[in-house]
Amino acid sequence: MAVTAKVMVQAKSETADSSGGSSFTLNFVADYRSELNKQWAKYTPSLNFSLNVLPEVAENFKVGQSFTVTFTPDESE
Repeated sequence: MAVTAKVMVQAKSETADSSGGSSFTLNFVADYRSELNKQWAKYTPSLNFSLNVLPEVAENFKVGQSFTVTFTPDESE
């Protein structure tokens, strides 16, 4: 069974690495404005996760922006 969630970028932070480059950490929370989250949450939806990405990927994410995430079972297991 797939579960679909609306998430929102809560924070975006840059971290320098030892080689002079950088990466970004994106923090996501449930988007409380979305009716879609009622599929898996009866009252206040609670969800949080972070994603470490390259700078060129981080350009596609803005704080406050919403995304749809679908969780599907990994059939290879």
